[in-house]
Amino acid sequence: VRNVTGKDPDAYFADYRNRNNVKMQELKEAIGVESRATIFNPEYVKEVMKGGASSASQITEVVTNTYGWNVTKPDVIDKEMWDRIYDVYVEDSYGLGTEQFFRQQNPAALQEITAVMLETARKGMWKASEQQLNTLASLHTELVEEFGSTGSGFSGGNAKLQEFIAGRVAPQHAAAYKQQIQTMKTVQSPDNKNGMVLKKDEVSSGEQGQKNALNGVWIAGGVLVLFVVLLLVLRKKRKDN
Repeated sequence: VRNVTGKDPDAYFADYRNRNNVKMQELKEAIGVESRATIFNPEYVKEVMKGGASSASQITEVVTNTYGWNVTKPDVIDKEMWDRIYDVYVEDSYGLGTEQFFRQQNPAALQEITAVMLETARKGMWKASEQQLNTLASLHTELVEEFGSTGSGFSGGNAKLQEFIAGRVAPQHAAAYKQQIQTMKTVQSPDNKNGMVLKKDEVSSGEQGQKNALNGVWIAGGVLVLFVVLLLVLRKKRKDN
């Protein structure tokens, strides 16, 4: 619709959560209400932090979905939304120990959150300040140096984002960051015959191949038996006739 008319179509959210108060909301309003009730609500965040690694991934999913909305419906996600995410989860504005929580429970989740925010800024959808960008880049590279690169998500395989991040930290941290990314690529490469991941994959692949071959034999044998039985039945019917 945007490409044809030059305007974004109106978008609404059908809220059936309270059957006594079913209502339609404009999408921007719905996202704002939901955000204030959940990811920007300190009581909600406290409860989420009790859940461990899976709960950390839950927050990451919300941040990733925010990026998705920003791409598909730019008018419903504003600078204030990203600033608030930054304040709560990077600056820990509520003093809940968010960074410590992620580091202990799921550092990959915080690595992905910072990558999403940096990519949003790199693409010009969030007008972040220099301080915000430098803090995010510093935190992201620290996590990669300490825990290794996940090799997936927003920064995995995204050379432009990786350069954007490396360009905002000190040279020694940029070098260590790039080394970790290269290490992950080497582990994932099919040419790495000594990689533990590859060995595991090869074993699994071999076992799977044997299972498939064995299953094929059983299936072929079963089909042959059924075919013979069918022939015998048909011959008997002909004799009876």
